[in-house]
Amino acid sequence: MTTALLPPNLTFIERDWLSANHVLFHDDGGATLVDTGYIAFADVTLAKLHDALQGAPMKRIINTHLHSDHIGCNGAIQRAYPSTTISVPLAEVSALKNWDSPEQMLTYADQEAEAFAWDDVIETGQTLTLGGLLWETIATPGHDMGSLVLYSPETKILISADALWHNSFGFVVPRAIDPASVAAQRSTFKRLAELEVALVIPGHGPMFTDFAASLKNASDKLEAFALDDMKIARNVVKGMFVYSMMWRETMPVAELLNYVQRVGVHRDYNAWLFRMSDEAYAAWLLAEAEKTGKVSVTDGLIRTVV
Repeated sequence: MTTALLPPNLTFIERDWLSANHVLFHDDGGATLVDTGYIAFADVTLAKLHDALQGAPMKRIINTHLHSDHIGCNGAIQRAYPSTTISVPLAEVSALKNWDSPEQMLTYADQEAEAFAWDDVIETGQTLTLGGLLWETIATPGHDMGSLVLYSPETKILISADALWHNSFGFVVPRAIDPASVAAQRSTFKRLAELEVALVIPGHGPMFTDFAASLKNASDKLEAFALDDMKIARNVVKGMFVYSMMWRETMPVAELLNYVQRVGVHRDYNAWLFRMSDEAYAAWLLAEAEKTGKVSVTDGLIRTVV
């Protein structure tokens, strides 16, 4: 089992696609938590954290990047454990100072997060001592241009956040929106390929050991996206809508037209790339969401499929 590969001072807490996974490091001075989950499920995060701490004090939060599913419970944890500090990647400070800009995909993508104050920054190439082990910080732009991951040369464990999932990775945006995103993700994969990895702890999904094969499959997927910018665009808007429905749970079909006119990612991507009427775009988006099997329509209501 992959859990057997975990060092004794590290706890992996698997979540879902709404809240990022957590990694909890146990040190004598207190625990450090990597990423905190989506704000709508703060009660779940706090319960899981309480169980994992087993009475130990919380000391620090490290955020790998600023998407809502990774930072959403920062404030809730600080209120529950007031001595907790927050560390963010240096490359994300400008986004924190310009909170809720479109690039952060919060309000712009119909997602929520609570603004927070950070205590210090983590630079690329820095070495951190966590759980009694040395961890290298590696920049992984692409899905988020300021993100970083953690790598332990001693244990060969990679905490990959959204830079690499099992056979996949977090969304990249169309080159028509940001010409750098695809190229940056490609560079991230090349950088990760230089590492010797025995175990990957991803931002979503279970831990895995088939690093080389998974990285190749993710790279192949990226290159398929790179051939078709509209394929990237369809992936983004469909994914954003399904994600929103998963935390909203229901939405009247009659509200969908207003929704796609109001929510920035749908309004702008349609105007700039899809170029459909609002009515046609709303109908297309709903049909695509239904195809995922995560959304259904009954009695005029869009529902999340549990």
